[in-house]
Amino acid sequence: MTRATLSLLIGAALLLTGDAAPAEGLDASQPLRCDLNGSAQCDEAASCIDVTLEQINLSEVLHLDFEKQLISGKDAERTSPIDDVDVLDTVLVLQGHQAGRGWTIVIDRASGHLSAALAETAGAFVIAGECAAD
Repeated sequence: MTRATLSLLIGAALLLTGDAAPAEGLDASQPLRCDLNGSAQCDEAASCIDVTLEQINLSEVLHLDFEKQLISGKDAERTSPIDDVDVLDTVLVLQGHQAGRGWTIVIDRASGHLSAALAETAGAFVIAGECAAD
């Protein structure tokens, strides 16, 4: 492939991707319910294995209450404060920390797909799920 062809392809790709249009859909104006459907546990060397939500003592349902700045499990007995919420064009980004652990949740505003990471000094957990208005 010639340099000119490569430059043309890169230019075309940039034009096609452009700025993302704002997503219509989920935002922080109403509570969300997130059904978790996958998880992995990673050690301090970033070696990961699939685990069940039950194995890591995590509820399969999370409720995100933006008004109260709180995440709770399905029984509402376990909670974690939400420290920061960013509503971007295509995603919601939530962050917080509790008991020496930090976490980040990213939710696609159009599809509701959730990707989350919870980190501690001994490793991390990676979680996937789907969110919708509660």
